[in-house]
Amino acid sequence: MQNVYGEPKNKMKGCGVTDDDGDADDYENVSNIRSIPAVPAREKKGTEATGRREDLQLKCLAKPGNFNDRGKNHKENVVTRTVPTFHPPAIGLNFSSTAVNAAFRDLTDAPSSETNHKDGGFKLMIVIWLILMFVLYIIISGIMIIFYVNFSDQLSDMNQNVSLAQESTKKEIELWKEYLKKDNQANEINALKTDIKSIKKLLGLCGICPAEWTLLGSTCYFLSNAHQTWENSQKECSKLGSTLLILNSKKELESLGPVIGNKRFWIGLRKANAKNWIWVDGTAPAFTNWNNGEPNNAAYREHCTEMITGGWNDLDCSNTIDYICKRSPDC
Repeated sequence: MQNVYGEPKNKMKGCGVTDDDGDADDYENVSNIRSIPAVPAREKKGTEATGRREDLQLKCLAKPGNFNDRGKNHKENVVTRTVPTFHPPAIGLNFSSTAVNAAFRDLTDAPSSETNHKDGGFKLMIVIWLILMFVLYIIISGIMIIFYVNFSDQLSDMNQNVSLAQESTKKEIELWKEYLKKDNQANEINALKTDIKSIKKLLGLCGICPAEWTLLGSTCYFLSNAHQTWENSQKECSKLGSTLLILNSKKELESLGPVIGNKRFWIGLRKANAKNWIWVDGTAPAFTNWNNGEPNNAAYREHCTEMITGGWNDLDCSNTIDYICKRSPDC
């Protein structure tokens, strides 16, 4: 079929585009296209395991729309003139092209400056937090070390105090044991003496002095024949169950006159301080019989008392002379 100018009309082969009347398209009559083909939609990511998307291929476009009002009569009214043939280009993009696919490739959003700023601030906060935790750890560790050292010192002192307390307690226990033993022994001795007195009463032996003792009135006296210091004389009397002579009255002193003669004997009177004298039992003398000018404390060393034919004289306690012991008779 030819157009007005005698030129053959072309068909778009392969796409199936024809006129409504069965003839080839009259592109010179086309003034309005009903619809414009849309760009094929991209497939979603991840639909294929072998790639992110399928390459899009160029598809055939829908045929142009017909005129609404002109119809076939329009060809009759067309002025006879030569019109160049119009070949409509294929509308659309060649998605098989590498450049087109690259243009439609998913782009990764570049991080904004605000995001970078937030990330930097967050990292800075983490670093500051770690530094603070490290400093806190150092402080706590130092406090724990100081506390441990102080506690160790206190514990060591406590252990020493406990050890000393244990030793002191052991010593006290030993002393109490010894005291109880002595006390028991003393009680046993006193009980034995009481039994002996009871036996002597039954036998009529009360009022009798031990051997080598002299009975004067109701008192027994022992006159030694060995010289001793004042201290040793007191110890010897204690062994005999008596004390150094304690004179309670002038009459008692006179009763001893015939027994002592002109000999020198220690008696149980000793200086307590610069002015006072006491008997060995701790009592003050009821009377005294000092010789003239006595006690004179010669050389500031005479603190004990000797008796010579009844008169008293202060003497150095380290001198050795005889002594007189005194005790009550049995029963």
